[in-house]
Amino acid sequence: MHAELPALLSRKRFGHVHSLFHNGINIAMGDELIFIGTMKNGRLPFGIHMGLDHVRKLRQSVSMHDIVVASMPDLLLFRHPRYPIALDLSRAAAFQYELQKGNYRSYRDLVHLDLMLHLCRHWSIPNGLHADLIAEQSQGDGKGESSEATEHVERLLAASWYGNEEQIEKHVRYFLGRGQGLTPSGDDLLMGVLAVHTLTEAFHPLLYEVIHRILAAEEITTDVSKAYLQHALHGRFSDKVVTVLNAMIAGESSHFQAALIRLLQTGHSSGMDTAFGIANAVMALRRYKHVRTSCDCIGR
Repeated sequence: MHAELPALLSRKRFGHVHSLFHNGINIAMGDELIFIGTMKNGRLPFGIHMGLDHVRKLRQSVSMHDIVVASMPDLLLFRHPRYPIALDLSRAAAFQYELQKGNYRSYRDLVHLDLMLHLCRHWSIPNGLHADLIAEQSQGDGKGESSEATEHVERLLAASWYGNEEQIEKHVRYFLGRGQGLTPSGDDLLMGVLAVHTLTEAFHPLLYEVIHRILAAEEITTDVSKAYLQHALHGRFSDKVVTVLNAMIAGESSHFQAALIRLLQTGHSSGMDTAFGIANAVMALRRYKHVRTSCDCIGR
């Protein structure tokens, strides 16, 4: 289980079963969602993970809205009227994945971008926002008409670079909640952008502030996606996202390729959209690098 979960369960002791899936369940402890299930989509920043057999047993023993009590930080009680069950976490191995900020110095450290785009194009499926971005970038000559998604992601990244709050909010609102499923494609793309920003701190802090303000005040996306984004705002991502970005810095192409393929296999299009969020953010760093370099030279 995630290393920070015991602290959460000691603060928020009462909750309920929020949602049920084939590979696990979500429980809501106050305003926090905790996923209990397999590692099909990686190790999650709010996750408790176990084998498929145990997941099936848990899944068959609980129902929507069942009360959940954290009687201790390492013991969860599910109060189903017919099949009460306890989940003992005392022997669970703790995990926590962190972006290697200490190894990042400049945009030049983020390598393998061409390999990333190549793999994404060959892995593409005909839905998700990444489909428009692939079509745009595959033209190669820059003369084609930009798709709506491409226009918004480029303008979001430009506004985030220069700190234009009004424009950041406009384009963030375009992506939040856009698409189908538990984690809409637009949210997945924002997740990739936030991961790059967390590693590099290259964009303006207003990007965090705007997303946090909207999520706190509005029901603009799904509960599950909101939970992912809120963790992202605190620098917490799934191991699949963290491994890809750390591998971009490490420089070993085979390791990066294996990590990227694991990410691309996430969900139906979630991994693809997250990968394109990462790729577009890295391309933006390259696009605006001369501005930062010039300003540094003038300032010194």
